[in-house]
Amino acid sequence: MKRILLIVLLLTCSSFLFGQEPDILCTQVNEDGSTTIHYTTSPSIVEYTIDSYSSISNSWVRIGVVTNASQSSFTDNSIDNNANNNQIKYRVSNGSTKTSYGNTIFLSITNLTTSSFKLNWTSPHPSSSQPLYGTEGQSYTIFRKFASEGQWQQIGTTLDTSYTDSFLLRCSDTVSYRVELPNIYGCSSVSNVKKIIIGDHEIPIEPVLLSSSVDVLSQTLNLQWTPSTSLDTWGYIICMGNPCIAIDTIWGSEQSTYSCLTCSVEQINSLAIMAFDSCYNTSLRTNPHNNIVLSYSREACSSKINLSWSKYLADPVNVILYEIYVSLNNGDFNLYQTYNQDTVSSVFIANPTVVNYCFYIRATLSNGHQVNSNKICTSQPLPQQVAFVYIRNSVVDMENEKVDLEFYVDASLPVRGYDLYRSPNNIDFTLIKTLAYTGSNTFSYTDKPPITLNKSNYFYKLHVPDECDLLFTPSNIVSTIKLSIDVSNPDINILTWNPFIGWDAIEGYDIYRIDGTTPLGFPLDNVQSSSNRYEDNISSMVSTSDKITYYIIAKESGAAPDGALTESRSSTASVIKESLVFVPNSFTPMENVNDVFKPFCSFIRLGTYRFRVFNRNGEILFDTKDPDEGWDGTFKGKNCPTTTYVYKVEFINSQGEKINKAGTVNLIN
Repeated sequence: MKRILLIVLLLTCSSFLFGQEPDILCTQVNEDGSTTIHYTTSPSIVEYTIDSYSSISNSWVRIGVVTNASQSSFTDNSIDNNANNNQIKYRVSNGSTKTSYGNTIFLSITNLTTSSFKLNWTSPHPSSSQPLYGTEGQSYTIFRKFASEGQWQQIGTTLDTSYTDSFLLRCSDTVSYRVELPNIYGCSSVSNVKKIIIGDHEIPIEPVLLSSSVDVLSQTLNLQWTPSTSLDTWGYIICMGNPCIAIDTIWGSEQSTYSCLTCSVEQINSLAIMAFDSCYNTSLRTNPHNNIVLSYSREACSSKINLSWSKYLADPVNVILYEIYVSLNNGDFNLYQTYNQDTVSSVFIANPTVVNYCFYIRATLSNGHQVNSNKICTSQPLPQQVAFVYIRNSVVDMENEKVDLEFYVDASLPVRGYDLYRSPNNIDFTLIKTLAYTGSNTFSYTDKPPITLNKSNYFYKLHVPDECDLLFTPSNIVSTIKLSIDVSNPDINILTWNPFIGWDAIEGYDIYRIDGTTPLGFPLDNVQSSSNRYEDNISSMVSTSDKITYYIIAKESGAAPDGALTESRSSTASVIKESLVFVPNSFTPMENVNDVFKPFCSFIRLGTYRFRVFNRNGEILFDTKDPDEGWDGTFKGKNCPTTTYVYKVEFINSQGEKINKAGTVNLIN
C-alpha cells in the first residue's frame, strides 16, 4: 500500500508540479546492496535513461532505460553498494530537455573506542547549493542495529554529515549503522549498511603471584598475589599443572588470597593464576609457584630423624634461605636451624624422652615473602626400660683403698650392659665401668678410686639402658662414708663422718673400735641417723696394741626395693698412742689378789711383745708372747720359793723403737 501511495504521489507530482522535467528525489541503497533511484515522472515523456558514473573510465555509463512513463524508480543491481567503498553518482535524463543528478550516501565508520564510533557520510545532493528536490531543511536520521537484538533503532538526527555514537561496552557483537535523509515526497535516501564486529578483546593485566604457603595450623595451601591493575578486572582463575588446568574461580578484582582446599599439601602443587574481566577475557598466566613438601624417615630404635624437602620453585623469585621449625610434644614451634638455598635435607637428633616431634620448613623469598611447607609429625613410644635399678650399699675395705658396691637390677630386660659412674662431689660424674649383663638381678663390683677413701668420699650411680640403648634409667646415688678422727685431746678421740646418701631412711650408725683384740673390732656404741659425731673417752683404756682403729656402720631402715635391709661401712680412722709399761715389784701367788705377775702394757705394737722370768741361775721359769698372760709363781707345776726373780720385757713401742726392759720382782708367800 505504501508503494502504491508513493507511485500515486509521484505521478501527481509529475503531472502538476514538474511537468516534463524528471528530478531525482532519493537514492536508496537496499539491504542486498542494490541501489534504487526514485525520481519524478511525466506521462508525456516516452523514456528515461539512467546512468552511473564510472571512476575507472571517468565517464557516464548507461545502466538502464525506462520506457514506462508511470515507473518512478529504477534499481541498479550492477554494484553492491554495501560492499563498495565509494559513493556512486547517478543521473536520470528525459532524453532531451532535462537531466537530474543524485548520489548515494556513502557511510564510513571510525573506531574511537571499543564502544564509541565516529560516523561520516557523503551527501546525496548534487552540490551543496543544489539539494535533492524535496529534501530542503531535512535532517539526517541515524539508525543502529545490534546483531544480538535484530532490530534497527533510531539513535539520532543531525544536519551534519557526521555523528558520534557511544554505547555500553559489549563483550562480543556486531553493530550495523545506516543513515537516511527523508524526502517530503515520501521516499528517503538510504546509505549503505556498515557492519562492525565489536567486543572487549583486550586482556587484563596479569596479577603478580607472591607466594604459595601452607598454613601451619589448618594445613591448607594458600596463595597470595598482587591484584591486577586493570580496571575491568572481575576476578581470578586458579589453575594447576602444565598445561595449567583451571581448578577454581575467585570473584572480585581486589581479591588477593586463595585457600586451595582440594590441594594435598603432601604433594607438589604447581599453581598459577590469571585475571579475567567482565567479558571473561583472561590475562596471561603468572609463572607457577611450587610449594615445599617436607618428608621424613626414622628407623626403629634410632634417635635420628632424616628430614628432606622439595625446593620452592617460583621463577623469577628465588629462595634466600630455608629454616627448620620444631615442636616437642605438641608444644610451640621454635627455630631449630637455618640453611642456605641449596640445602634440601637435614638430620635431626631426637631426645628419646620426647615422644612426639613435629617439623615444618620456612623459606624466605627474594620478594620479601615467607612460605611454609606442610607439617610432618613423628611419634615413637618410649623404649622398654627396666622396672628397677638400685645400689644397695657401699662397703669400704679396712685398707681404705677399695669399695664394694652391691646392685639390685631388673634383669628381665636384656641390655648391652650397665654403666657405672663415679663423682667426687655428687655433681660431676664420670663413667668408670660398664658392667656386663649376666641375667641376674643381683651382682657386685669393687672399685678402687684414685684417692684413698679415708681422704675423700665418693658418689656412685648406675645407668641401665633401655632396649634401644637410647634412654637410661638411673639408680639411686650412693655415697661412701669417710671417717675422720680428732686426737687433739689425749683422753678423748672425736670421730666425725659425712652422712650416708643412698637410702630412703637410716636406722642409725654403729661405732666400731679395733684395739688388737679382734680383727674386726667390736661395737663400741651407736648414734641416731641425724648424728655424725662421736666422742670416745680412752683415759682409762688399756690396750695391748699401739694403734686404735675406728669405723662406722650405717644401717638401712624402711622398705628397700628388694625387701632386704643392708649396711654400709665407712673408711677406717686410726690413732697411735704413746706406749706405756708398768711392771709390779712383787706379787703373792698364794693369795687371791695380786697372785699373778705380769707387766701392764698399753699401746704397744701388736705381735712384738715377749715376757720372761728367770731364777738367779738364769734358768727361764716363764716365757710368753701374750700380753694378757702372766706368771703364777710356779715352775713345772711346783710352787717356786720365796725369793727375788729377774724378768725381761721386750716390745716395739708406738714410735717403732724396740724396748728391752729388765728388773726384779719379789715372790712373797
